[in-house]
Amino acid sequence: MKRVIVLLIVLISGALLIGITLIGGSSDEEKEETSPKEFEEIKGKLAEAEQFNYYLDEGNQAIGEEMKAVDLMVIEPILMQEKYITAAQDNGTLVYGYINAMEADKWNQALYSQFTESDFYKDNQGNKMYFEEWDSYLMDMSSEHYQDILLEEIKAQIIDKKLDGVFLDTVGNIDSYLSGHEQQEQNKALTAFVKKIKKEDSNISIAQNWGFDTLAKYTAPYVDFIMWEDFSYTVVGEDEWALEKMEQLKEIRNQYHTQIVTIAFKDKEKSKQLAKKNGFKFLYHPEGSYYNKW
Repeated sequence: MKRVIVLLIVLISGALLIGITLIGGSSDEEKEETSPKEFEEIKGKLAEAEQFNYYLDEGNQAIGEEMKAVDLMVIEPILMQEKYITAAQDNGTLVYGYINAMEADKWNQALYSQFTESDFYKDNQGNKMYFEEWDSYLMDMSSEHYQDILLEEIKAQIIDKKLDGVFLDTVGNIDSYLSGHEQQEQNKALTAFVKKIKKEDSNISIAQNWGFDTLAKYTAPYVDFIMWEDFSYTVVGEDEWALEKMEQLKEIRNQYHTQIVTIAFKDKEKSKQLAKKNGFKFLYHPEGSYYNKW
């Protein structure tokens, strides 16, 4: 009799454990396999987007109306008024907020004043890297403090304002200014940072400016579009390196659905044809890398 009672207890306990395991396991698997519906809608809209603009200044009534007419906007969330952002989104425009990922802009003192010495990149001699044209410094993404401050900025300027995505500028600095081992360190740190953004808000979309090798080797699974500035035909149309990168980006798009957004500074028609040939999105911007004019 005792053996029967013990056996029943064991069987009942085992059944309960199996039931608990199945309930818990089902939830975890669902989280891993199912992407947020809102995020999937953004990816779909990005794939279909044709008209886009890149503007980093305040808006006005006329600009607000223009924003409503495009499919995709990159804006400076500190400067662009909320009413124009909301109106554009209500009309179907995807709005991404600009964040300078690898540089600290001195004009943004509210953010700049929070950085410590350990947040700045320094070479072997302990010197910072200063960009006179932009009055900015190269930053060290491997600094946990820097990541924390930048993540708080993204929460305040992008997530809390309910923008569709964050546009990480100057990612290409890693390839352009750093040596091999430094590139690896910064790329790994950037990837970890991107994952932190997604953990903060799984619906937020992420884009980056330049950094083709960074995208190919590290960030492609998390990035929904990459921007290629100065996609001007005289610069890229017959350049072997650029043509190879175009093919690489198309392969990444096929695998991860990462869209390619191009901006030409000159040679409008030939540049547009080249972008269209490769299935890239295109904007002509004769003012170059200065986006304070609509």
